[in-house]
Amino acid sequence: MEIGIDIEQNDRFVDKSEKFLSDTFLPEEIAYAEKFAKSHEHYCAFWCVKEAVIKAFGNLKLNAHDICTLHDENGKPFVLITSKLENALAELGLGEIKISISHAKGYTTAVCLLC
Repeated sequence: MEIGIDIEQNDRFVDKSEKFLSDTFLPEEIAYAEKFAKSHEHYCAFWCVKEAVIKAFGNLKLNAHDICTLHDENGKPFVLITSKLENALAELGLGEIKISISHAKGYTTAVCLLC
């Protein structure tokens, strides 16, 4: 089992350029965040998930586009990963990536558990 965590200020993601957004987030993440008046809070959450997943995988060279946060029909977030991450998970003898996201007073945090 491996774990990663990240916390960020939501305001870091206010007024980001379109280039930053497209370089950092996948189209599905951008479409989801832009549905909300406070889209920066969702971008922050996606960033935290990416960082938590990267930390959980340790020394594996990853980039932001290797990790996509989506939501199931009940609104629960989950991670869609590339084959590179699927292979790394298998090499670790693990089969699942679980994430949790929380927001409080201008901050967002995400935890990733590889199990």
